[in-house]
Amino acid sequence: MPRVISNVVDTYVFRKSSVGAQFLVLRKRGDDPAGDLWQSIHSHVASGETAIGAARRDLLERTGLTPARLFTADYIGQFYDHVGDTIVLAPTLAALVDSSARVTLSADFVDYAWCDLEETTSRLLWTTHRWAVRHIYDVIVSGDAEAELYAI
Repeated sequence: MPRVISNVVDTYVFRKSSVGAQFLVLRKRGDDPAGDLWQSIHSHVASGETAIGAARRDLLERTGLTPARLFTADYIGQFYDHVGDTIVLAPTLAALVDSSARVTLSADFVDYAWCDLEETTSRLLWTTHRWAVRHIYDVIVSGDAEAELYAI
């Protein structure tokens, strides 16, 4: 029987600029097992660490960014790890950063891009990640009263 675990958190970074809302996508190094793919921030939650703490830590380590605001996305990413016979549940967060914030990539990545919704979803491989971005765009990026309900 597969185990169910939740030891990762997914964070989707966005900014609001003069051209509208943009999401940050990162390109993994080609020699990485999941390499040469565009993705958001996927963080391992260390023992004794909260999902929010892991997201903040990993966002800073991987991009040099600190969120101006953090939101729970009311969405759980899920996938089956066939190697470990494990169902993985990943809480999803949205991180708003200042439009002038500068990205400094860690050695895990070779490139980054700020993309509108359509470009972001076209670059993301996994369906659950595309769903998460669309949900964040519809509920949080709009910045209306409903978005405030998700602020952390």
